[in-house]
Amino acid sequence: MGITLNSRAELLLKSLDFLSTPAMVLDSNGLVLSANQAACGLLLYRQEELAGRELAGLMPDDSGKWEDGEKPGDRVETSFLRRDGSVFMAEVSVVPIGSDEVRLVVVKDLSDHKRLEQRASQRRKELSIFSTFARILTRHTEIERILEDSIEMLPSIMGAQASWIHVFDAYDGELVLRASAGLDAQSAERIKILRPGECLSGKVFEAGRPLMVKLAAVDPRISRAKGLTPSVQSIASVPVFSRGAVWGVLSIAGAKPSLFTAMDMQILSIMGSQIGAAAENARLIGELNSKMQQIELINELSGTINSSLSIGTVFRIMAAEIGKLVGYDRASLLLYNEKDDNMVIFALSTDIKTVLPRGVKAPIEGTSAGWALRNNRPWINYDLKTDTRFPLDQKLMAEGIRSTVSIPLYQDKMLGVFNLDSTEPSKYSERDLDILMPVSRHISIALENALLFEEISKEKKEWEMTFDAITDMVWVEDAEQRVIRANQALLRRAGLPVVDVVGRHCDEVLDMVGAMADKCPCCETVRSGAPAFAELSGEGGGIFHFWAYPLSDEQGGLYAIVHYLKDVTVQKKLEQRLVRADKLASLGTLVAGIAHEINNPLGIIAGYSEALKERAGDVKLLGMREFEDFPEYLQTINDEIFRCKEILGGLLEFARPHLGITRELDINEIIKEVILLVDHKAKRHGHNVQLRLSNDLPKITAEPGSLRQIFMNIIINSMYFTPEGGSIVVDTAIEEPEEGDGMIRVIISDTGSGISQDILEKVFDPFFTTKPVGEGSGLGLSICHRLVRELGGTIDVGASGSG
Repeated sequence: MGITLNSRAELLLKSLDFLSTPAMVLDSNGLVLSANQAACGLLLYRQEELAGRELAGLMPDDSGKWEDGEKPGDRVETSFLRRDGSVFMAEVSVVPIGSDEVRLVVVKDLSDHKRLEQRASQRRKELSIFSTFARILTRHTEIERILEDSIEMLPSIMGAQASWIHVFDAYDGELVLRASAGLDAQSAERIKILRPGECLSGKVFEAGRPLMVKLAAVDPRISRAKGLTPSVQSIASVPVFSRGAVWGVLSIAGAKPSLFTAMDMQILSIMGSQIGAAAENARLIGELNSKMQQIELINELSGTINSSLSIGTVFRIMAAEIGKLVGYDRASLLLYNEKDDNMVIFALSTDIKTVLPRGVKAPIEGTSAGWALRNNRPWINYDLKTDTRFPLDQKLMAEGIRSTVSIPLYQDKMLGVFNLDSTEPSKYSERDLDILMPVSRHISIALENALLFEEISKEKKEWEMTFDAITDMVWVEDAEQRVIRANQALLRRAGLPVVDVVGRHCDEVLDMVGAMADKCPCCETVRSGAPAFAELSGEGGGIFHFWAYPLSDEQGGLYAIVHYLKDVTVQKKLEQRLVRADKLASLGTLVAGIAHEINNPLGIIAGYSEALKERAGDVKLLGMREFEDFPEYLQTINDEIFRCKEILGGLLEFARPHLGITRELDINEIIKEVILLVDHKAKRHGHNVQLRLSNDLPKITAEPGSLRQIFMNIIINSMYFTPEGGSIVVDTAIEEPEEGDGMIRVIISDTGSGISQDILEKVFDPFFTTKPVGEGSGLGLSICHRLVRELGGTIDVGASGSG
């Protein structure tokens, strides 16, 4: 072409090579004139192979982001094609070099940057989902509200178009749509009811495993008749398990093909398991509430019946109380006339116009009430319109009654039957019998009293077993904030028997379990009568969530408080680690960008300073008096430039993954090598370095440079904060976990002043240091934290006396 590289271009290429920055020189037609070794290594070409190639030819055809007319100062993000066919993202910068015929192009590899961005985005999505879902679970106990709020939040956080959940109805053998968000009315109607194996949700339910559709239009698992609108392209569905069986199916859909990833499926599966657990909790809470209502009803009726000799009075109170739990349109008490072998309507409660008023005799044969009397068993008529086994019950149907339940009353001999009737078909079920049977025994006077105490004892035991089965700490206090009942979880945590806990004040209980509070949070509940929540600190850095729920009597007065204390230390530490990882990833990206930006001008300055140093050696210049200080000045400039480069090297070491070669090595030998390097410094400061190394440690596969840097940073840090004459101890040992391979533990402790509790969580943060200005950058422990994580290990720090 007739164009050769000038000395300036050659110098720039060499300088950039010195900085490990890929660069090429192009002519005016976009052809590569020359490239430095960094560029050749990045693109996997030799210099002679790159020479004469078009720059655009090194980019995939679909990039469309580079034009031959790019001018100096332009910066373009595009993709590059290596010689081996692999593609990577890069930032291409055009740097002026003083000539219109040639251009310098600097290539910055963005692969790590893109991966960090993607990982940070995924972590933010996970944190957002789990944080929102945790608030939903904390806010609600009703499964319907949990499902609605969970489904409502999924599309926006997951970047999806719609989400929904099917729940299996065991009675009908169908999957029923219980909650949805983002579905149009037509799609919701199509998938409202599904059979197992039908459409994607049915297949997930049947298989019991997650399924993902990347392109709904061509996937045979998507039913055309029961599919979603054509705008839906991607679908992900996971099973929801409860008590070991598939309880339902959770699904999300998107408008783009291949929208969801394996990580998204994992997040959905975790949500599915939590929803399943919430469903089981809601069921247990519902059963507990039902049992409590039964006990409350039985207690109310017991006191009423024992205080009255009038069956009519007892019936009226009983009918009113039962109506709060079991609805009816007609309630009647039929007494058995043994002499005439028939029944008489003794008492009646109804607003229906009837031909069967109080005092009317009723036959036994041909009626469901008579069958219950004869067999001493309850009977449920689910629908009088379809069940014709008792023809005389048709009189009730003529009055609009569709379903009935009959309960026999027995006291050494048959006394009668208690009936509830409703105008709704299938109004009553076996569950209603659980309520009515104990009540019927109360109406049976003497026998009913004995059965009442037996039933109360049984229900009380079940309630206590449920109370003690709760794994979190729960206790009940009276209005004076004195403990009247505590579950086994609290007793185990306190290490005391129940007799030593009952009667204690709330503050004493919190102190026994290691939760610290300036004042008991339930004081607000006592004052306002409203539930209260607080997050409490615990001994050794523990964290507790505390709830107080008031119990009020019929007059609205507070008579007891239920306390719920949950140890969330592990959960909180996990959240803090996730937040720290996200911060480090973001900061690493920022640091890498700044370091690379500063490296470019430093490279140019370094090149010019080297050139000036060479010229300064000229004999004529050295003979000039005005020039005699110049060599010293230039040497100082050069030294300071390289000091800046060392600082930038530390920043880049913090920001980017280590690329050393791993091999099998002995961790004890690495520690000994490090101790040899710092031994001189230890002796100078009078430090006693002790090694307590286990001889039976297995070999590990790691990058030795990373391990040396980890131990070097930590031991030097210990030396800095250990006074003269102090000790630094390095211990190694093998840990045997319950499952999996053993882990090697390395403990570095010292006799320094330790780390205060208020800054303990900050020691791994980048640029955080307690050293004076100019004595530490705050990157040492941050780099250790990153390197340990890259090696698959964990690192922690103690509050005092340990490193």
